[in-house]
Amino acid sequence: MSGVLYLIGVGLSPSQVTQEAINVLKNAGSVFAEEYTSMFELNLGQFLTSLIGKPVVMLSRRELEDEGGEALIRAVKEHGSAALVTIGDPMLATTHSALLANAAQMGIKVRVINGVSIVCSAISQAGLSPYKLGPVATVTYERMGVLSTRAYEVLSSNLGNGLHTLLLLDIKDDGGFMGIDDAVNIMLRIENETKLGVITGDLIAVFESRVGWGDQVIVVGPLINPPNLKAPSVIVVPGLLNPVEWEFLKIVYGAGEELLKRHVNHVKSLLNNPQFSSRLQ
Repeated sequence: MSGVLYLIGVGLSPSQVTQEAINVLKNAGSVFAEEYTSMFELNLGQFLTSLIGKPVVMLSRRELEDEGGEALIRAVKEHGSAALVTIGDPMLATTHSALLANAAQMGIKVRVINGVSIVCSAISQAGLSPYKLGPVATVTYERMGVLSTRAYEVLSSNLGNGLHTLLLLDIKDDGGFMGIDDAVNIMLRIENETKLGVITGDLIAVFESRVGWGDQVIVVGPLINPPNLKAPSVIVVPGLLNPVEWEFLKIVYGAGEELLKRHVNHVKSLLNNPQFSSRLQ
């Protein structure tokens, strides 16, 4: 089989779509899009149709995961090329990695058109070093009576190594994003159950709302006292701070000197906690 399958990221907002992405979409035989890994506040399909002047087919999670993206493969066979559009950067979702690997095994050429990523954007906006970013986790809702503790475990491990943590927020089953207050309440619920002392009034967070949009808002404060911000949002919890990071949070976002001191001392106390997996060498 020949042909090309494009996986295209369109960034975090309509203003971040690159010219390269537009050119590829205009020339692709068929264009598809998905909104289950992330969402715009506007209709992605309608936005893309108006942008490139051709119809866009929306695909569900079932069609991409359970059916292995068969619609994309058929489109490549029929038209020689197809493109799947995702929000942000497309390769942050393992679903898309598996999709491209499957296509490549069939002899289809694959090409990734990168978009602005929330991972890079969130850390950059916070003024924190990307070299000190630990594993990323998503705070998820309880489902089928089970509340995942993964986000709390990642946060604990990262802080135990002095690393920064990016917490993404879940998408509701009926659409829409988890709010910052819901995310914090879930993390506090797990803290209260584990009683590890990771989340206290001394732990600060960088709360980021609508990154990449014109009404972006960023607030620094105690994690246990989240501000009322619009969705979509993310939470960045700093680890140990170097002088540049300290000054950035203090001068740009108005973080108090005493608050920063308490935060760093708290993280240092976690470095010596035998309940965490390892320590910075």
